This record gives sequence, structure tokens and C-alpha cells, in this order.
Amino acid sequence: MKLSRLINRVALTGLTILGLSTIAGPASAATTVRVAAPNGNSPYIINTDHGAGGYYGELLKKIDQDLPQYKFKTTFTSQNAVFAGLQSGKYNVAMSNFWYNKERFNNYYHTRANGLDDLRLVERKNGKKANSLAEVAKKKLTVVPVSTSDARYSLLANYNQQHPNNKINLKGIGDQTTGDALKQVASGKYDVAVYPYAAYKSVQTTAAGKNLTASKSIGLQSSYFLLHKSASNKKLTKAMNKELQKLHDDGYMEKLTKKYLYENTFKLPGAQKAFNAHN
Repeated sequence: MKLSRLINRVALTGLTILGLSTIAGPASAATTVRVAAPNGNSPYIINTDHGAGGYYGELLKKIDQDLPQYKFKTTFTSQNAVFAGLQSGKYNVAMSNFWYNKERFNNYYHTRANGLDDLRLVERKNGKKANSLAEVAKKKLTVVPVSTSDARYSLLANYNQQHPNNKINLKGIGDQTTGDALKQVASGKYDVAVYPYAAYKSVQTTAAGKNLTASKSIGLQSSYFLLHKSASNKKLTKAMNKELQKLHDDGYMEKLTKKYLYENTFKLPGAQKAFNAHN
């Protein structure tokens, strides 16, 4: 009889513990974060069978690892669809080379800087040359049209606004991959394209890339994650900011830069001033 009571007690205790565990389980489940990334942006983001790769893909995996309360899941789509989805709340986070843009920073939350880009003029080897945006305008070089949703479009539009007497002939288009844009320089259709150095290097060994060269650096731009504005994403932004600060300070971003971007942008002249300049 005593043995029977003991067995019943043990069984009841086990069920109670199991019940508590079952209740507690969902409360500790990670929150899914929907991340959108544009297609065709190697080596910054690469669509692989194992999720996002490249500079930002590996950076996001590290953030995912260090923030167990969140589970980041990436979807690849067109750049226009990235922003449509971010605006509607379909996506929580947008991931790419998103530089400072006043309108975007007003419309979305943004994190601390998550990288630093070295901008160059990509030109045909035997074509016309320039070493600055001012020279592009002065020499009336033709510029490959830029997607109006691209950070480079804002950069060139801002230049024109600040230099009304020496404007670049800027034309906007829809989505276009880096490879397609640079082919138009290699073929002679346009004189120059404005791209980060790593984007140029990623196509340098292709048939079109062998006919291209890059100018010296024309400037540095910090990039940022953008987030849909909501109460939960405000909390997410704070968590990501803390993590990004750590990954910058402990040298992890610098390590990824050397691995993927063909140079250490954090060691370039003016890097310290340019990094996180708009946060």
C-alpha cells in the first residue's frame, strides 16, 4: 500500500513537471524575424542553398547566433519588392548596402552601421576616365542609369543638388543587377558606373570585367539595416544595435570585410569619421 502511494506520488510529480515544462516551452520560443534581401548583389549578399551568404549573410548568421530570442529568416526578391514589403510590414528587416537617405531614415527604423563601402568609378580600360564625380560632370561622361530605389541614386541626386552648375546626367530606372550594369560600361554604351569596389572586383574576372578598371576611391559610405516601424521592431532595433556595436568593437566586421570585400575598408583614410556617421 505504501509502495503504491509512493508510485502514485512520483507519477503525479512527473506529470506536474511535464505540464509546467509544456506551458513554459512556448514562452521561451524565439521570435521569427522576416528579412528581405535584393537579388544580384554579390559579394555583399549571395543566395545559397543554405540561406543568405556573402558579407551581410554571414553577419546576419552571427547576429542570429548571438541573439537566441530571435530567429532570422531571409527572403530574396527584387529591390523594389524589398521596400514595398518593408513599408507594409511583410518584412521586419531589409538587408543590403543601404546608405543614409533622409526620407528612408524617417520612414523606417535603422540600426547602427553594419558595414563600410569604398566607392569607385568603374570605367572601360581604353575609355574616358575620371577620378571624382565633379570630373564626371565636367567631362560630360555618360553614367549607367541607376535604380531609383538604390542608395547610389540618392548619392548622385544629392551631388547634383549640391552642384547645380556642374551636374551629372543622372537617369533613373527599375531594378538592375551589378553584372548587367557593368556590362554596359564594358560594351561602351556608357562611360562610367558608380559602385563599391567589391562590386567591381566580383565581376573583374568575367568576360566583361576584363575590359573594366576602377578609379581611386571617391568616398566612403556606411550601410545600415532598415526596419519596419512597429513596437516589436523598436525592441529588435535596440537588440541589433547592441550586437552590431560588439561586432564592430571586437573586430568581427573587419574580419568579414577582409574576407568578402577584397580590402579592409575600416583601414582606409577617413574610415573612422565615415563609419556610423548618420546614426
